[in-house]
Amino acid sequence: MKNRPLQNPSMTHRKLVTRLSSLVTLSALLVFSAGCFGGRSPSPHLHTLAPATIWDTFASRDLPADAPRIDIAPVTLPRHLDRPQIVILSDATPDAELVPLDQHRWATPLDASIRELLAARLLEKLPTATIDLYPTTTPSTPAAATVTLRILRMEAPLGGSLDLVASWQLSPSDAPRIAHYRALPADASIPSYIRALREAVTLLADDLSAHISPLLPSESGSAPSDTTPAKSTRKSTRKTKD
Repeated sequence: MKNRPLQNPSMTHRKLVTRLSSLVTLSALLVFSAGCFGGRSPSPHLHTLAPATIWDTFASRDLPADAPRIDIAPVTLPRHLDRPQIVILSDATPDAELVPLDQHRWATPLDASIRELLAARLLEKLPTATIDLYPTTTPSTPAAATVTLRILRMEAPLGGSLDLVASWQLSPSDAPRIAHYRALPADASIPSYIRALREAVTLLADDLSAHISPLLPSESGSAPSDTTPAKSTRKSTRKTKD
């Protein structure tokens, strides 16, 4: 049997150091990968703008087939609000940044929630009218009024006054107008912030109902009145309650 030649001790040492370095590098990569891909971030909190009880407003109505109809076109949002995250302002200064909150998100699209909230409030204020947000057939008669709404601004710092600025129009005869509504949250929490958003949308719906009401037939069946509210920008302020 042949004897194996003796290896150079310095070469053996270098190979050992190289292997140890490789093991250390591999271990570091595994730890890094586990931190990046193995760890789970907390699940986000899901919130709704329109409370579930609004559907009771739709379900409890029993109107004749020829009841005047109000159509609400899909709501248009600015790009920074058209996302799942709830967006707030970093502070109350003019140079405040918009901050999307990854841990607080809308459970349903914000534009659809605003539309549903508007419809429910209009039905409360205009009991003789009907609104079908998701019609299954094409209506045979024109709507008494069609609401077109574009949200221009709707954000605030937590705990600060929330300003909703919107451009809306009642078709077929009304001109577009820009209106400003303000709600004051009770505190700096996310639930209070959402209640303030809901209150601002409610103020908008109340303004719309005041302009739509003269377009509807009276309960006696007479034609709509020719008198319409003055076309002016409205600024309303209300403080939300817990």
